Amino acid sequence: MLIKVEKYGAKVLRKHSALVKSDEDIEGMSTNLFDTLAKEGGIGLAAPQIGLLKRIFIMDSGPLANDDDTVDKFKHLIINPTILFVSKNETWFNEGCLSIPGIFEDVERPDKIVVKYYNEQLEPIERELSGIEARIFQHEYEHLEGILFIDKLSPIRRQMLKGKLNRIARATIK
Repeated sequence: MLIKVEKYGAKVLRKHSALVKSDEDIEGMSTNLFDTLAKEGGIGLAAPQIGLLKRIFIMDSGPLANDDDTVDKFKHLIINPTILFVSKNETWFNEGCLSIPGIFEDVERPDKIVVKYYNEQLEPIERELSGIEARIFQHEYEHLEGILFIDKLSPIRRQMLKGKLNRIARATIK
């Protein structure tokens, strides 16, 4: 089912998400996330972005892989993730967010991480991620913590974006 994506200014985007329990409707959450992401055209979507404070998100490199043959195609449902290790090497990449439409900024993130999460069958997975997969994971993981990519920008850059952010927030709060 398609769900409205929460925009900057919505309180749900700044809250910490709760663990997903095994008796919850994981299939329903997954369907809502994937259907909404397909409609919106992004590469990742976290439950708080559709108003659900649960530790679940999806990653789909399809749109990037279609435009860049150096990007591997992947599609993952991530449940109750943790980041076990982050490399000291960081890279810059231009990021955007479905919850902050029209704003794209360069963000520095660790280029390799080791993560643990559960898949749709509730099997534990531990993996090392790098490149775009690591970046998407970190971006979506931060949504579960109530952190937005703009929080990683310099204070001066955030100040420069204040007008645009206020316009998004005013439209959200109406």
